[in-house]
Amino acid sequence: MSDFRPRSNSEILDAAFEIYRRHFSVFVAMSVFAAIPGAISSYIAEPALSLQQPGGLFNSALVSSLALFIAPFTEGSMTCAASSAYLGKPVDFEQSVRSAFSHAGWLFVAMVRKWVLMLLGLTFFLVPGLIVFKRYFALPMTVLFEDNSAGAAVARSRALSDGNGRRIFSLNGGVFVFSLIVTLTLEQTITSFSHGAIAAVGQLLVNAAVSPFGTIVATLLYYDIRIRREGYDIELMAQALDADSPIPSPVSEVN
Repeated sequence: MSDFRPRSNSEILDAAFEIYRRHFSVFVAMSVFAAIPGAISSYIAEPALSLQQPGGLFNSALVSSLALFIAPFTEGSMTCAASSAYLGKPVDFEQSVRSAFSHAGWLFVAMVRKWVLMLLGLTFFLVPGLIVFKRYFALPMTVLFEDNSAGAAVARSRALSDGNGRRIFSLNGGVFVFSLIVTLTLEQTITSFSHGAIAAVGQLLVNAAVSPFGTIVATLLYYDIRIRREGYDIELMAQALDADSPIPSPVSEVN
């Protein structure tokens, strides 16, 4: 893409869609891995519910929990792919996955922390959950692109989100809600016409196709905030990238 300038919300959405369109197969291939546990869980749960089998429901929940271990690396890989596309670099499946796993420990800890806090916040008090959603929107980027530990990544993401709540909610939140509605609608349509393995595969494909777009939007928003706030030349910075890091550590912010 290589067009490093501040963008409006609509321009970010347009750019994200263009990146997704150009590299659709790469993003879907990454997303499939995170969608597999949910599809298997649904396949197991359907007969268990109809036959009232507690053991089947337990197995379904157990399989579904595997997504917790897969999702951080899937999101990290898609984030690296989106970054490469934005910076005008080749988008490579293997390289993106390798970049995500190069920070596997901190990435896993940071993302699980985000999801646990968001779940608790949304379960007991809606507002704290939304605050977590805003503050932690850039966690995978601040781990992967700035080589931060989990704690430092949390602080960095919070700093980037300050003063940008409206944009985060309108872009990330809007895409999340829209993607959720589309996913649920398509899954309901699939299950109304098919059951068992066919329905599970259909749900897997729907999730794999829909979920990458939100990650791409979040990555582009991260870059846009840094361009607006930190005042350095992204193009010169991009020329200094090495093969394993989509972006170097941030320079001091401009007052």
